[in-house]
Amino acid sequence: MPLSSPDVIEPVPSSGRLARIFFMHIGSFVAVIVYFQLCERAAYTPAGVRFALLVGLTLMSGYSVLAHRCRELKQFDFGLLAMFVLGTLGVYAGMDSVLFLFQHYSATILFVTLGLVALIPLLLGRETFTYYFARRQTPPWQQKLSEFSAINQLMTGYWALLFLIAAGLAIYSPYDWRFTVLYPNLLIFVVGIPASLWLPPLYLKLFPPGLPQTIEPLLMGMPFTFDRKAAGDTQATLQFRVSGTEAGNYYLRVAGGKCESFAGTAPAPDLTLHTPDTVWLRIARGELDGAQAFQEGLYRVEGDFSLLTKLAEWFPPRR
Repeated sequence: MPLSSPDVIEPVPSSGRLARIFFMHIGSFVAVIVYFQLCERAAYTPAGVRFALLVGLTLMSGYSVLAHRCRELKQFDFGLLAMFVLGTLGVYAGMDSVLFLFQHYSATILFVTLGLVALIPLLLGRETFTYYFARRQTPPWQQKLSEFSAINQLMTGYWALLFLIAAGLAIYSPYDWRFTVLYPNLLIFVVGIPASLWLPPLYLKLFPPGLPQTIEPLLMGMPFTFDRKAAGDTQATLQFRVSGTEAGNYYLRVAGGKCESFAGTAPAPDLTLHTPDTVWLRIARGELDGAQAFQEGLYRVEGDFSLLTKLAEWFPPRR
């Protein structure tokens, strides 16, 4: 899927928490870990490397079949499978150069493979490996925003750089475990993984997102503009019943100085707003005065009318 199509949301398979952790973070690298363990035990002898590659290919193939059946197959899996296929075919075909590379530069080959998996789709303008992880950690409405694609491209470039740095360390000193294992893993676990916590917020701070152009992200994103001081200790549930081409039901729960957004219908809302999608979008953009639109009957409310007057205070307009 091209990166320029954020409106297309692929369904994320429903699976248990442990299964999700396995497929996201562990399964792909079982074959890699076993391969390196077997190579170490055999002291990277030609026979040992051949056997390790064959075992690695078998395990990676089995995992790939399982991941495919569970709809959890990702780009890393294709890359690692290709690495084992090419390596196994090369060494069993008697290609001494391939055997030499896997004997002396296995760590480099691994990190180059990961770097290429990240870099090639990015350069081709295709969906990158980070989408697999991002879809499982962000709500669907956020995936419809253009910032979702931009942040994925940024994260992919960041990871590609780390993988290639790790490959450089491994090729610099291929027989020193610090350069093939310690430093690369420090890059991955200390520099790489925590980046998902600080890099997207930094991007959004440097490049503030504009007002959403569709109603769902506009309403679901209202907690991001929530002024907790203005709300104080107020507790209220605000229901939006949206009609029009983007019809839907959404509600906000304000309590304890916090605001949460949900898709669906609240059991007992304090205020219900019935509005066409285009009307509320125009109000949010400042193209239409909310009070005037209400007086003209462009939308209607039920419940505690005083909460309607608080909306502008609790959710300051953004541009």
